[in-house]
Amino acid sequence: MKTLTEVTKDALELPSDQRFTLARILLDVSESDAPADAGVDEAWEQEIARRMATVEEGTAKYRSSADVFTELDRRFPG
Repeated sequence: MKTLTEVTKDALELPSDQRFTLARILLDVSESDAPADAGVDEAWEQEIARRMATVEEGTAKYRSSADVFTELDRRFPG
């Protein structure tokens, strides 16, 4: 079985539209296990739109992939 870091690296190699689809699939699967909360979907849609806007405007703060993977390994060992 692949580690979270390996899966993340593979996912980051996908084109952006496929990464978005993968994220939706993972959220849909996760949501089926969680109790429904009316406003959560709308809040996520707003957050996604806000984050996309910061990228498009050039105001997003980026981190190197090495920093991201180090943080993932720290937070999710195994």
